[in-house]
Amino acid sequence: MPFTYSIEATRGLPVLERCIQDIRNAPVRNRKTQFQLAQQNMLAYTFGEVIPGFASAGINGMNYQEVIGRPLENAEREGEYFFRDDFRVDSNAKAKVAGDIFEVVSSAVMWNCAARWNAYMSGEGWRPQPRYSRPTLAQSPRRQVAVLNLPRNFDWVSLLVPESQAVIEEFRKGLRNGGLGLPTSTPDLAVVVLPADFHDEGIWRQEITGLTRANQTLLSGAYRKLQGKVQPEEIALAVAFKRSLRSDRLYQPLYEANVMQLLLEGKLGAPRVEFEVHTLAPEGTNAVVTYEAASLFGLAEGRADVHRAIRELYVPPTALDLTRRFFAFLNERMALVAT
Repeated sequence: MPFTYSIEATRGLPVLERCIQDIRNAPVRNRKTQFQLAQQNMLAYTFGEVIPGFASAGINGMNYQEVIGRPLENAEREGEYFFRDDFRVDSNAKAKVAGDIFEVVSSAVMWNCAARWNAYMSGEGWRPQPRYSRPTLAQSPRRQVAVLNLPRNFDWVSLLVPESQAVIEEFRKGLRNGGLGLPTSTPDLAVVVLPADFHDEGIWRQEITGLTRANQTLLSGAYRKLQGKVQPEEIALAVAFKRSLRSDRLYQPLYEANVMQLLLEGKLGAPRVEFEVHTLAPEGTNAVVTYEAASLFGLAEGRADVHRAIRELYVPPTALDLTRRFFAFLNERMALVAT
């Protein structure tokens, strides 16, 4: 499948694999939608044979906002080709799909970084193409990581080992007895130290060559393998992907980060919980200042090592930069893991 729109490729698509689905004769109840954006098909069409950061130099160094916008651009051209003046897609539908694409593509980039990192930590040579700096840390299977794209409404606490879940449940039970609660709003992605039982599983060293439907399923379902297996100190990084930051979205990651830090650092004694927000459009908000906020748990405890709740607000300029930055983070964070 092409990264750049191709009429010839589009003509050859089976109807069910097209980026645009015509539902005029099968309308959705109580909605006026006539054409739907088929998100998985859009990803497979545009990125079926490429993962940004692990593709050609032109794609790796391309403006990341343009990379993320390409599936929607290709889908609109397909709709205009097949349906001409009849074609219409609501702007809200476009915005939702664009946000999901940002999350999935970024997760795929980071998955490939982790796979390359894990292969090296398992004793393989550093893979040469595309060329990235070799890790400075000593090789050790214990320093492998897993990139987990988490589904909506998922309770990240279920990733933890049973004894840690029990501590949190007891804490929540006490709150419930007082008519209170502490809901966990999940991050979009978690990077965890790979548990020892999975050190020899090849899947964690497998770089994907494209976002085919099968590979999309692989990425979206990997978290299930590690549910109930992760120690509290092994959650290395959490990421919230927000394609744009409106005022009503601004504080959600701040809440997510504070709850994770309260439960992991406060109740389970984990080291600093690193939480980032990745966005393509921070304009129009005071996000930079807002995300300087200190972790509430550290403040309440009067700790000397109080840190920011949000480690960084990151706007990836290119997939190349995202990849290099993640490798640099792994070099820093995994130095804390004993060989």
